[in-house]
Order: sequence, then C-alpha cells, then structure tokens
Amino acid sequence: MNTKELLLSVLMAGPATGYDIKKVLEQEVSKIVDVTISNIYPALNELAAEGLVTYERVEQENRPAKKVYAITDAGRSVCLNTLMTVNARHRLRSEFMFLLSFAPYLPRRRIKTLLDERLADLDEVYASLDDIEAAGPAGQGPATPGQAFCVGMGRAMIEAERNYILNNRDWLLRQAPEELPFAELVPG
Repeated sequence: MNTKELLLSVLMAGPATGYDIKKVLEQEVSKIVDVTISNIYPALNELAAEGLVTYERVEQENRPAKKVYAITDAGRSVCLNTLMTVNARHRLRSEFMFLLSFAPYLPRRRIKTLLDERLADLDEVYASLDDIEAAGPAGQGPATPGQAFCVGMGRAMIEAERNYILNNRDWLLRQAPEELPFAELVPG
C-alpha cells in the first residue's frame, strides 16, 4: 500500500489530526508494514484535493490552529477497494536474521548478544500486545475482531520465534568461534 492508502486506512477508525495519524503510523502501522512518515502532510493535502478526505481547522488557545482530518464516502470507497484488491504479500525482512547468517564468522559473544537483544525485543513487543488489544491500535477503544485476530497472530509468531531461539541458541553458539583474532578481520 502506498502512503495515501495507508492514511485512508488510519482514518477509517475516525477523524484525527495529522499528528495523531503520524503517531498511529509510527507506533502501530510501522510495526506491520513499511511506512514513509516524512510525506504524510503533502499526502493528506493531496487526499483533500482529490475529495477523499476533508479537514476542519480547529483553533487552539496560545497555539496554532490544527487540522482534524476525516475520510469522505469517496475516500472510504477508495480505501475499501484497495483493501479488496491489494496483493497481501507477507515478507520476512530481518537484519537480525541477516546478521545471524554470518554466525560462523562472528565471535560467540556477538552471537549471544544478538540473541539476547532479540529475546528482549520480542518480550517488549509481546507485552505491548495486551495494550494494543485493549485500546485498539489507534487508542480509540477495544480492538476490532480483525485487529484482535492480528494481535493473536502476532502473539503466536512471537512465541514461535522465542521458542525457536531458546531451543536452538546453544547449537548456534557452538557453531561460532570463541574469538576472532584481529588479524583475521583485516584483509591481507
């Protein structure tokens, strides 16, 4: 999905300021899909020009006015059409796995650090899933059935990865050299 389509999907949950949309994209959506945050305001302006969103300027005391964006019926139709037709690819992209593919060349302590950091990351994300399910991804109430399904799937994926790491870490650590002499790291 492109940025404009992602913006429409966020607005399906209800009206939001650009700042609120940015938070949802950064804190929730970016965990699931690649998101380009830098161009959300130009994209919101394009959506407004296309009649897919509207906005209301809300005056604030001692602060600049803010825009509250809402999806139009036409925007909802475009968003739903996109959701019905977009290719639902599931890609695995992981710097962690890329680094571990070089385990035979890295010292054991580095592999151990990578595994420990990944387990800590998984535990942190797992703990946050309860909050996401209770408050919904946009913090606007309980998760919808689809969101709850995704949270449950996320839990299952985290548990599987965590179990795999714990069950296979010793084997991987045995494959890595204890230490690498400095000379081996410098091309001759």
